[in-house]
Amino acid sequence: MKAFVTGGTGFVGSHIVEHLLDLAEFEEVRVLIRKEEKWLKGLNYTPVKSTLENLKPVKDALYGVDVLIHGAAILHASSYSDFFTVNVEATKNLVELAVDAGVSNIIILSSLAATGPSSQIPLTEQTLLSPISAYGRSKKQMEEEIHRLFTEKNWAKNPNLSIKIIRPTAVYGPRETDIYGLFKALKYRIAPIISNPIQKTISLVHVQDLVNGILTVRLYNHAGIHTYFLGGPEDGYSWNEIYKECSVILGKSFLRIRVPKVGLMAIAKMSETITPIFGMYPALNLEKAEELTQSWLCSSNKAKKDWGYSPKISLIEGLQSTLNWYQNHNWL
Repeated sequence: MKAFVTGGTGFVGSHIVEHLLDLAEFEEVRVLIRKEEKWLKGLNYTPVKSTLENLKPVKDALYGVDVLIHGAAILHASSYSDFFTVNVEATKNLVELAVDAGVSNIIILSSLAATGPSSQIPLTEQTLLSPISAYGRSKKQMEEEIHRLFTEKNWAKNPNLSIKIIRPTAVYGPRETDIYGLFKALKYRIAPIISNPIQKTISLVHVQDLVNGILTVRLYNHAGIHTYFLGGPEDGYSWNEIYKECSVILGKSFLRIRVPKVGLMAIAKMSETITPIFGMYPALNLEKAEELTQSWLCSSNKAKKDWGYSPKISLIEGLQSTLNWYQNHNWL
């Protein structure tokens, strides 16, 4: 069997490629490489050097492929048009090319951000999509485009075509860089609290559980489009739980500082104003600040029921592997 992976040099994608290479059934793993190999350096894969905007090399590389795993996306951009170009338009073009090339098993990574924040009740796949960020809106539009293509191209007549849209919760683990910003504060014995510290407000999935889920869902070959949330062993955690486990792992206590929403928004506004002067995109903008103050809970029950998704890494085990990796690589 042959697999084709986009986004393979990133955090989640590099773990996917490593796992695919460990499976004896895959004789070849092709990976779209934009510039640098990053985490894939030294691995025995087939590089496809191109971009999602230059699809001729990609088109050629899709022939003979049994499984396409599309994880490439941009998470940060200064305008919605940038999100649209990569997350929506390029995904639509890639899926069309894949189906035309005879690829019948397609897995597309979306995001919990496409659905929008939750209440204290975990979201399900039946929840209406109400994203609150440009990134989330682009993932919502991407999902809608896939459904539109399926109808307009009459792909339902293809009994072998199975498209799985995966919406991961917040993903953590070795190599992760976004949630890492919060963990980095622990180096200075500071634990920032943005939302209610005792309420369960965030679903988390360790990257190994997510990757195992993605590789398992490839075996679920029911025709049509199927959408799944993939989270951890529990639907959600509180920041008190997270920092308590971090304290045990690192063997130190932290000063927990509650950051009020008005203060966070002020910092985000300042960041949006200043960082473009230096030619950078702010890691914290107003949309990201708003997201941080919300609850993000979802249920993985549909995936568990349909194809046996079974996340096994507990919060303390996941944080242990993550924090140890940060320390070993001098990130903490």
